[in-house]
Amino acid sequence: MSIKQLPNSKTDLLLEIAPDVERLYNRHLEAPRLWYPHEQINWGQGQNFGEHAWSESDYPLSAGVRSSIYVNLLTEDNLPYYTNTLLSHAPKGHPIREWNHQWTMEENRHAMVMRDWVHITRCIDPTLLEDGRRVQMKKGEVPQPESFADLITYVAFQERATQIAHRNTGAHLPKDDKMGRNVLALVAGDETKHYLFYRDLAMAAFAIDPSTMMVAAAKQAQAFAMPGTGIPSFTRHAVRIAREGIYGLSQFLKDVLDPVLNLWDVDHIAGLTMEAEKARAELAEMIKQLSATVERMAQKAAALATNPKPVTL
Repeated sequence: MSIKQLPNSKTDLLLEIAPDVERLYNRHLEAPRLWYPHEQINWGQGQNFGEHAWSESDYPLSAGVRSSIYVNLLTEDNLPYYTNTLLSHAPKGHPIREWNHQWTMEENRHAMVMRDWVHITRCIDPTLLEDGRRVQMKKGEVPQPESFADLITYVAFQERATQIAHRNTGAHLPKDDKMGRNVLALVAGDETKHYLFYRDLAMAAFAIDPSTMMVAAAKQAQAFAMPGTGIPSFTRHAVRIAREGIYGLSQFLKDVLDPVLNLWDVDHIAGLTMEAEKARAELAEMIKQLSATVERMAQKAAALATNPKPVTL
C-alpha cells in the first residue's frame, strides 16, 4: 500500500510534511559525523576477565554514575525495537523511511563503542550487564506512539533527554578517563543531531496542523519516561541517577521540556481547536506542578546539605 492509499486521517500530516523531512534530512547529511567506534578504544588497556575477575575497585565510581552507564548502554542496546516502532509510522515511499534507516545506522554504533569502553575500563560488571541485556531485549519494551504526531513529539523529547543523560554522565567520570569522556561526548553529539532533526520536524508539523501537534505534545510530555523501562530494577537505577544530578525531574523540566516547548512557542499558537486548547491548558498545569515539585526537591536537598541528619551507630 502506498502512502497515497492510506486513510486520510493518517496521511494528511505525513503527506504535507514530506518536503520538510527531505529538507531536514539533507541538512543532517551536510554535516556528517564519520567517527569509527574501534578508533576510540585503547585496546592495550584491557585484561582478560577469566584471569582477572571483575571488581568494583577496578574502576571506582559512585552508584549513581555506574547506574547511569548501565542504563544508558542497555537503552542503546534496545535499538532494534525502536527502529521497528519508527518504521511503523513510515509508509513505503515516504522520505521519513529513508531517514529512519540513516538514524538506525548511526545509533547502532553507540552500543558498540560504549560496550567496548565499558569492558576495557571494567567500569561495569560485565556479567550484570549481559544479564540485563538479555532481560531487556527479551521484553522488547519501548514506547508505542499512536500516531505520527505522537511519534515525532516523543522522539524530540527522548533525543534531547538522552543527549543530556550521556553528556552529564561523561562529566561525572574521573578526569583521567579521557577515553570514556570522549566516547560519551561522541554519543551525545549524535543524539544532539538527531534531536535537532526531530525538534525541527515537529516545529514544521506545528505549522501544518497545530491542533493535532498540541494534543500530541501535551500527551507525550505528561506520559514521558526515559527509555529503558524494561531494564531490570529500572526504578532503583533511575533514583540513583537522579540523586547524582545526572538526569531526573529537574533535568527533564529545565533541559528538555522548557527549551523544546519554548522553541515550539506552544504558549502563543493561535487557531487551536477546543480539544487542543484544553491540551495546552493541561500542559501548562503539568509544567506548573512539575516546577513546584522540582523547587521543593531543591529546597529539601539544600536543607539536608546545610543540616545533615546525624548518623546513628
